[in-house]
Amino acid sequence: MNDCVARLSVACLALALFIASPIVSDAQYSGSEAVPAELTDGFESITPDQAKEWLNVLAGPTFAGRGTGQPGFMKAAHWVAGKVAEFGLEPMGEGGTYFQMMPFARATAENEQSKMTVGDSLTIDAEGNLGFERFVGQPLVEGKIVFVRMGANSPPLDVDAKLEEKVVIYLTDDANMFAASMAIAKHRPAASLRIVETVPTISTQSVLAGGKTRSTSLSGTISKAAALQIIKSVKGTEKWFDLADNKQKQVVPIDKTAKIEIRIHEEEAAYPNVCAWIEGSDPELRHEYIVIGAHLDHLGKRGDTVFYGADDNGSGSTAVLSIARAIAMNPIKPKRSVLFMWFTGEELGLLGSAYYCDHPLLPLEKMVCMFNIDMVGRNEEKEGETAGDNIKTIHLIGSKQGNPDLHDIIMQANKCVNFEFEFDEESVFGRSDQANFYRKAETSVAFLFGGFHPDYHQPTDQPAKINFEKIASAARLYYLSIFFAAEHGPFPLPPKKEAKAQ
Repeated sequence: MNDCVARLSVACLALALFIASPIVSDAQYSGSEAVPAELTDGFESITPDQAKEWLNVLAGPTFAGRGTGQPGFMKAAHWVAGKVAEFGLEPMGEGGTYFQMMPFARATAENEQSKMTVGDSLTIDAEGNLGFERFVGQPLVEGKIVFVRMGANSPPLDVDAKLEEKVVIYLTDDANMFAASMAIAKHRPAASLRIVETVPTISTQSVLAGGKTRSTSLSGTISKAAALQIIKSVKGTEKWFDLADNKQKQVVPIDKTAKIEIRIHEEEAAYPNVCAWIEGSDPELRHEYIVIGAHLDHLGKRGDTVFYGADDNGSGSTAVLSIARAIAMNPIKPKRSVLFMWFTGEELGLLGSAYYCDHPLLPLEKMVCMFNIDMVGRNEEKEGETAGDNIKTIHLIGSKQGNPDLHDIIMQANKCVNFEFEFDEESVFGRSDQANFYRKAETSVAFLFGGFHPDYHQPTDQPAKINFEKIASAARLYYLSIFFAAEHGPFPLPPKKEAKAQ
C-alpha cells in the first residue's frame, strides 16, 4: 500500500467510526469530536480520578522515588505487575513472569575504609563525614579545592569559574539542590560535595553489567562539621555558610589539594522491565504488535532526600496503566497485539529500552510502531509562558521523523481529545526511550511530553502539583491511536537519504 492509499484508508476508517457514534465524553477538552461507539467503554474508563489514585501510590513514600537499584523501584515494579495481572493482561517476561530482568552491577562505597586528605595535615574519615552518591571508575580522586555558594537567588555560575578537575565543596539550599549540582557538573569537576547539616549517608550506584558508569566525576555530600574543618585550615570562619551574605564571593578557590580515596564493593544484581501483553483480535495479524511504554524509574532516594518523580515519570507510568486497563476492559480489542512496557534505568541513560531492543522478547521486524509517554502530568512553565498558558498544550515529538501515516493517525485520534499540539521540542527526542526503538528497532515512534517546569528533577516533583486531567487526556489519545495503528499495520521508516557527493 503506498502512502496516499494508506492515509486515505485510515481517514475512511476513522470517519466511519465517528459516524457510528454521537457520544462525546464529558472528560474531553472542549471542541472534541465523538468517540467511536465500539471504543467508548475503554475510553471513558480513563479518568483523572483513577490517574490520581495510582499516581499517589507511584510517587508516594512507599516507593521512595523509584531509583533503579533501590528497594523502592523493585516495589514499584511488583506493584505495576500486580495491577496488570488484575486487569487480565498476559505476562510477557521471562519464565512466565511480567519481568524482563536486566543484569546490573551494584556498587557501594565502604565508608569505614574511605577517607579524604586535605593538604599535608588534615585527614577526614568518610564514616560520618562523607556520603558518596555517584562514583567514578577509579577509586582515587584528586584536585585543588574550590568552595562554591549557590542559593536560589544566586547568579548563574560564571563560564570562567574554573572548576574543571577541581574538588568542589558547595553550599546551597534545598530548593536549589538539583539545579546547583547540575550547574557545577557542567564545569566537569573531579568531585563535587554538597554541604549538609545531617550525617551524610551512603547511596548505591547501579550500572549495566559489563558497562561503564556514566559518571565523569565523583559526587556526594560532606557534613557541615567536616567542611568547617577545611575552612578553618585556611583561616576561614563560619560566616562562609551564610548564603544571604552577598559580601562574600560565590566561588572561592582554596590553595590546598584534596585527595579522596574510596573503597568500593560491587555485587551482581538484576532489575526488571515490566512487560505485559494483550493479544490482537485478528488471527492473521496478531503476530504483529504495537509497543506502548513509559519509564518507571526516577532519581530515587539520595541521602535523606527523596526525589518522588510524580511527573517524571509517574505520570507516564500511570497513563500506560490507564491504557492497559482501558483496552483490557473494552469489548473490542485491537486487531494487532499490544506490548505494554515500563522501563528500568531510563535515568541512567535509557538502559531498559536499549536492553529490550538488544534482547527483544518478540521479533523486532514484527513491531508496528512504538508510542512513548514521558512527563505528561504538568503544564509547561518556561520563560514567557506560564502554566496557565499551557492547560491544553502538549508536545508531540518524533512523529514526523518516521512514517507520516503514524503522525496522521495521532492527528485523527486527537479529534476526540483536542489537545493543542506543539512541535518545538524535537531537541529532546534523544532523551527518552522511544529513541532506542527508532534507532535500534528501526520503527516509527511518537513521544508525548508535557514540557519542562521548575520542579523537573527536584524533590518538589510531587503529586500535589499534578494536572490529572492532562494525564488522562494523554492516555485517551494513545488509547485511540493504538486502535487506529492496529488497523493500519506497520509504519516502515522512509528510505534514508543518501549524502550528496562532494
